[in-house]
Amino acid sequence: MRISEEQRLPSFWQVQAGGWTVYFILELLSFLPSKELRGELLYHLVFLVVCFLSSFVQHIVCRRLWRQQAPWSRIIRVVALSCYSLGLVCGTVLLWLEAKFMMPSWEKFEWYYIFANALSPTFVLALWSALYFGIKFYGAQAEERARLLHLESLVHEAELKALQYQIHPHFLFNTLNSISTLVYERDTATANRMIARLADFLRATLDDNGTYESPLRDELDITRLYLEIEKTRLGERLIVIEETDSSLLESGVPRLLLQPLVENAVRHGIAKRRDGGELFIKASRDGDDLVIHVRNELTPLNGKPCTYGIGLTNIRTRLQQLYGDAHRFTIDFSAGDICKVTIRIPLHTYIAPAEVAGVRVQENRTQ
Repeated sequence: MRISEEQRLPSFWQVQAGGWTVYFILELLSFLPSKELRGELLYHLVFLVVCFLSSFVQHIVCRRLWRQQAPWSRIIRVVALSCYSLGLVCGTVLLWLEAKFMMPSWEKFEWYYIFANALSPTFVLALWSALYFGIKFYGAQAEERARLLHLESLVHEAELKALQYQIHPHFLFNTLNSISTLVYERDTATANRMIARLADFLRATLDDNGTYESPLRDELDITRLYLEIEKTRLGERLIVIEETDSSLLESGVPRLLLQPLVENAVRHGIAKRRDGGELFIKASRDGDDLVIHVRNELTPLNGKPCTYGIGLTNIRTRLQQLYGDAHRFTIDFSAGDICKVTIRIPLHTYIAPAEVAGVRVQENRTQ
């Protein structure tokens, strides 16, 4: 995997040009106050040019070691040897220039001058090599972190997909079980209507655009399709009351968020009551949050512990995956015969994948 443009480090040529330019400017500024040291300045500038040219040879050595993934012990040995070898060459060139143009009155040449003159360029090239491997190592670490983040996002995406697909067979099993009961009771007209509503519902829910969110408007439409299926079975026993702020219809919510909540309320609450009951759905705004309430009547629990089924567990997990600690999901049975489910998520406008891609293309064109 390649790291993104924002994470990518500058190229070798950019760092090479920028670093040596800064070095040149600092050397030039350090001699400005003393005009009488022009000869010394000239020597330092020649020293800089010689080291600059030698760094390209050192780059070949360092790049080969990096590509071979050589152990650090070998890198240190080879780099030390190459730096000193190049330092000897640089020191010889500098010594020749100094003897010929700056100090022509030398009477005797001593060989140890070469080894002494090699120390300064060797140090500069060693520092250059350390920076090269440091930048390379940092870039490799950044790329590895980006790769791990990408793998984590793939795992996260797979988990969300699995949770989303889990809803369909769960609902389908319950609905087909109801249709089977109607057929067994020879209520074919009701069974046919239920099959038609089921086809509409599946057509709406299986239209996957590759996102894990959808506008609240679509979620309400899907929920209404489901409730039509249940009304076919329960008739007047199911009373639905809906209160939704129209300004929130384009807000983003997790796909198939409401349907499992409503299904849980109808099948485990209202359907078990002889006289049925009311199902209350409300979406409102509270500050920067979107708050969804689902309330239904149920048979009193009589002290029995409440267990979370597939639908509620699925919702809880998906909310945690999508919003982390920025969400709240509570279920309240304190009233005894009333179940209140409250979901609080960050309020934001849903953006379709096509719109996101269009914005990114536009941004790339303007850059």
